[in-house]
Amino acid sequence: TMCASSPTHVSHPAGDEMSELPDEILTIDEVAVFLKAGKRTVYRLAATGEIPAFKLGGTWRFRRSELDQWIAASIHNNKKADER
Repeated sequence: TMCASSPTHVSHPAGDEMSELPDEILTIDEVAVFLKAGKRTVYRLAATGEIPAFKLGGTWRFRRSELDQWIAASIHNNKKADER
């Protein structure tokens, strides 16, 4: 059998910031902290499709990069609404 020295298991260079990956997957708890919102609010936004989310084994998950885009779009939309 192949052991751990197989070339497919390439370790990441030390310079990689694992915690700041743009495609990092977050839980409802983490998103609530990230957005400084309540878990109920995050859950409602996910359930109504207002915030980009997907279900994994019955629990909501969020991609960090999509949340950043959603925040940017929300800021943009609010600015447009203010100009009216």
